[in-house]
Amino acid sequence: MNSQQHNNTSQQQTALESRARALLLDSIHTIGNNKHNYTYITEWYEGGVIESTATLISARAFSNIGNADLSWEFLRALFSGQGSNGFIPRFVYMNTTNVNTGRLIDGSGWVDFVGPYPGPKLFPNSPNGNEPPSSNNHGGSKTVNIWTSNTIMAPPFHATTVLEVFYLSNQTDADVDQLEHFYMKLKQWHNYLHKRIVTNCVELPSGTPTKHTPCLIVNHPWETDIEMNSKLWNYALENTTKVVTEQGWTPNIDSEIPDTVKAFDYPGDETYNALLYLLQCLSEHSETNHDNQNNTLFYSPCPFQMIDVGTVAALSKADQDLLKIGKILKDKNRIVSPKWTAEQLAKERLHISKTMSQQLWSDDDNLFFNSLVNLTFDANDTYISNITTPLTLPIAAASLPILWDTIDNSTILEGVSSHLLRHTGPNSFYCEDYPLWSMGGCSDTSDSYISMLLNYRVAKGLRQNKELGLAHYIESSSLNLICGLPNSDGSNLTNCIESQRFARTYDANTHLPINGMETSCLTAAIVVDILNPDKTFTYKSEPPISRSSVIFLIGVELILAFGIGLGCVLLSLNLLRRASADEEGDEFVQIREEEEEDLIQSLDEESYHNPNDQSFFSQSRAVELISSFIPSNLWPSTPR
Repeated sequence: MNSQQHNNTSQQQTALESRARALLLDSIHTIGNNKHNYTYITEWYEGGVIESTATLISARAFSNIGNADLSWEFLRALFSGQGSNGFIPRFVYMNTTNVNTGRLIDGSGWVDFVGPYPGPKLFPNSPNGNEPPSSNNHGGSKTVNIWTSNTIMAPPFHATTVLEVFYLSNQTDADVDQLEHFYMKLKQWHNYLHKRIVTNCVELPSGTPTKHTPCLIVNHPWETDIEMNSKLWNYALENTTKVVTEQGWTPNIDSEIPDTVKAFDYPGDETYNALLYLLQCLSEHSETNHDNQNNTLFYSPCPFQMIDVGTVAALSKADQDLLKIGKILKDKNRIVSPKWTAEQLAKERLHISKTMSQQLWSDDDNLFFNSLVNLTFDANDTYISNITTPLTLPIAAASLPILWDTIDNSTILEGVSSHLLRHTGPNSFYCEDYPLWSMGGCSDTSDSYISMLLNYRVAKGLRQNKELGLAHYIESSSLNLICGLPNSDGSNLTNCIESQRFARTYDANTHLPINGMETSCLTAAIVVDILNPDKTFTYKSEPPISRSSVIFLIGVELILAFGIGLGCVLLSLNLLRRASADEEGDEFVQIREEEEEDLIQSLDEESYHNPNDQSFFSQSRAVELISSFIPSNLWPSTPR
């Protein structure tokens, strides 16, 4: 595929892009009523399940093609499952039920499986704080219920996606409002990650990981973006499958594992049973989940813990991007500068996440490897360990996502990049026509596959690390594979008319979709995002408030405050003066009334004894005479 495939897509939207956009639109669902609803995108349209990775990449793609409003809605639906402690789950389940009858109207029921995904019934016990706030469940004639995979966290790509959705938007005031809204939620998420998951690093005085106790762990394979049918899990879950076999454990589900699950990224019965066993174990020990490290030991209620390269790289990049979001909001006068202690804490966390990957690097292989925590069962019925073992398997999904983060060491960057297009050697990942093969080495290729998500993430990482030519080649190869075109410069996407297969994974040998699934909205979002190159990531700062303006505003406020205060004092003094005058007036009137009564009585007596006397005058005349001596404002009012 030549360079025109990327440059001319806006003018000649290919059949491939048109089909990808149509598939994305068909995957959008709205649940709830007119007053309270959520809009989300899902691989399983009728299921009401929101998967984190597909949602984040779809949100980025829609913002890239000018529909950021829809991107923010996708993110709002995903974050509706965030726990009160900041936890963000891998899966969010929504449904509407009739309040009066309890009948399911739309979305996911309380079931074991939803399409190819685990259902909410497999997560019955929520750790304290991991459940979404009750305010997220809306009342009304139809109720939107929200459940989550409350013991399985999502890979931490959220801050990176929120930042990029904003960069790719029109950056209106409404977009800045959304950025500010999600910034607060992202701070809670990263607080959870660094306080509950990376606790070991925070406790170290130097702020760096120790040799044998890496900081970041995952407690279940579903907390990573590695496909479940990867050979990695045959080794990583060996301890768990042994426990399942010894205990004769069987999953507590209502029926057999459905065909919809087996048709999508299914690793086989033994490995899948191990996944279900870990789910049950984590649920039963939900209160102790993730509170499992000190400076020297790992503790776990369940027989699996792993340090994942992709998760480490995602957190490091997200920590950087969270700082960038804060700077944007500060430059737009939306937030004030953080306190020195908060700023230092953010920088320390970034340093911790950046240095986590160092212990996963192998100088001998020029590659990063996942590490398994060597858990052993102790007398207290707890799994414990103080060592980790590198899984020195050339697994692409476990080694190459390190490129998602910026690699400052040029030697390491060259070492990792050298494996991407190598056809021979133990760590080569380009064995035949299309990169990148899931299993390196090009020796045992029987079970190898090509993942669209891995190719997309590696290409984005290469662009970030300024390896633009290699990134473009991997993107072009991925599009050719989707279209069934030869992987050569002569291929042209305008010829991609009939064969458009939007699978998540392809057989590396036959180039056909695995399990026949050809309508993945995740792959459709990847196609749209690749075919629409990013614009430059910039933003416009708001004019800062000048120092003289601040001083002037403070002066005005002080003057107003002084004027209001002075007015209150004068009003109080006036009220006191008037109250004192009223009291004196009342006493004077009382004395005059008594004198008036005495005078009237005296005149009446004189009139009675000498009615013909010329000095005689009537009572009304006496009142009139007396009133002339009393000021009108002190004269008592006439009773009503």
